[in-house]
Amino acid sequence: MTRQIVIVFRPQTLFETKSSLLSIIIFSLVAALSIPVIIPHIFQQYELFHILLHISGIGFASFLTVVAAAAYRRIKTRRMLFTTIAFGTFILSETFSLIDAAWQSKYYFWTFSSAEIGHLIMFFTLLMFALSVFRRD
Repeated sequence: MTRQIVIVFRPQTLFETKSSLLSIIIFSLVAALSIPVIIPHIFQQYELFHILLHISGIGFASFLTVVAAAAYRRIKTRRMLFTTIAFGTFILSETFSLIDAAWQSKYYFWTFSSAEIGHLIMFFTLLMFALSVFRRD
């Protein structure tokens, strides 16, 4: 008698472990941003490192937002809600910082540069973290 081993691939198992979720988020982010952001700056070494720093910040913040949202869905406390919002706004802040790093002085929103908007959103992120730390649930 021979035994046959059948391996069944289930896509939902990719999102069960945090390490595979982090890998999927980082790979998807780099793949999505490679053509419009990374490739034009590929031969400018220091600018590329600065851009990769902001892309990795977006990637880790995306991962932490997904993990915090899953935790909020389980425990439903306001502290976890504020933490999830803080990580989400950090994604937005890093996005504006990435725009400023890749295309300096080109994009203005009303009278604000993208760097100033990124700093304002970063302040809101710190406010959300402060609310989640000092809140008593």
